[in-house]
Amino acid sequence: MSVNDRIHASYNELTESEKRIAKYFLKHGDEMISYSSKQMAELCHTSAPTIVRFARTLGYKGLADLKVDLIVHKKNEVPDLTKELEQDEHPIDLIKAVYSHRLGNLKRTEEMVDPQVVNETVDVIEKAQNIYLFGIGASGNVCFDLYQKLNRIGYHAVYTPDTHVQIASLAGVKKDDAVIAISYSGETESVLESARVAKELGAQVIGISRLGNTSLRSISDYNFFIPYEENMLRVGAIASRDSSLLITDILYLTLFSRNLEKNKKTLQKTREWAGNIK
Repeated sequence: MSVNDRIHASYNELTESEKRIAKYFLKHGDEMISYSSKQMAELCHTSAPTIVRFARTLGYKGLADLKVDLIVHKKNEVPDLTKELEQDEHPIDLIKAVYSHRLGNLKRTEEMVDPQVVNETVDVIEKAQNIYLFGIGASGNVCFDLYQKLNRIGYHAVYTPDTHVQIASLAGVKKDDAVIAISYSGETESVLESARVAKELGAQVIGISRLGNTSLRSISDYNFFIPYEENMLRVGAIASRDSSLLITDILYLTLFSRNLEKNKKTLQKTREWAGNIK
């Protein structure tokens, strides 16, 4: 993960002095590469040892390692489409910008996915009697994509784009069920309420939300994270949608591979049935 991603992931656990440093890094990270710990301390109104401690809190061996990471991620920085977009942008420029943005964002997401959590989560999905999916807007589109994929290989997945019907579907939740809740902000009230109720009913909750300490993260038994978007004036849920789809595709394909031949046959049958519809 980049320095910024690590800051967002652990921000709530930082001391007040470390939060002050974190805020400065988020705004002026590029400048910090050439500064000593003493110079950084002066800018952040703290001490040099606190700067070093901050680096270690983020998981680095020391300040030198943090600065190396700043340099590496600066080279691979994901362009901000909202900031770079201009009036009547030429398609050639947009093609390159969108491709670069998506590639960089997916790389950041991949770095956050823990293989052990993937396996544990798929264990839950595989054993679940029912799989409930909760999400609205762009997150709802991701839910629908996974919903139809799971059903086509014989898993009973439940999803509706209507938030009221989503909440009503909780009446059928049982102890052996799984819930997949998706919200970039991690604070979408209808998704949180569904996740809370499902957990109270004994279901295992799998959350997909932005990096950081969100309400959805605290509710969920298993968590996957989407890179934090610095610019909240988004032209649309492009990066978060792509990240969510990457995570759900990883879960789906891991599940599929566990019973590869059986799932291939089931998928073939559902394709044939769908082909019979005129």
